[in-house]
Amino acid sequence: MLGTAGALAAATLFAAPAAHADSSISIPGGAGAAEFQSYGELFTVHDYQSDGYATVGYLYSYDTGSSYTCLNTNGAAGAAKTCDYEFAENSLVSYQVCKYKASTGPVGCSGVVYDYA
Repeated sequence: MLGTAGALAAATLFAAPAAHADSSISIPGGAGAAEFQSYGELFTVHDYQSDGYATVGYLYSYDTGSSYTCLNTNGAAGAAKTCDYEFAENSLVSYQVCKYKASTGPVGCSGVVYDYA
């Protein structure tokens, strides 16, 4: 007969893996960051420097083949910008975050992160 510890260990061994993951990435130098929250498909973009640039996150859905842009123009003293999307469960997405000015476009971008909705 299994005790409480044995039952917990057995449940842990046979539990299904989590379907969702959360991730984040920063612009080199720490000027901004982006986070993807799988549950609810929330994409949040932060601006951490008063440098005259906004911060923009670019998200791509491999399921739909569509690109999405989440622009934070609130400045370093302002709130983060959260964009709410709808994707099929367990669908692959990728994203990156950049500094942004309308006159120059994106600069100083992060690498690309892959995650699942």
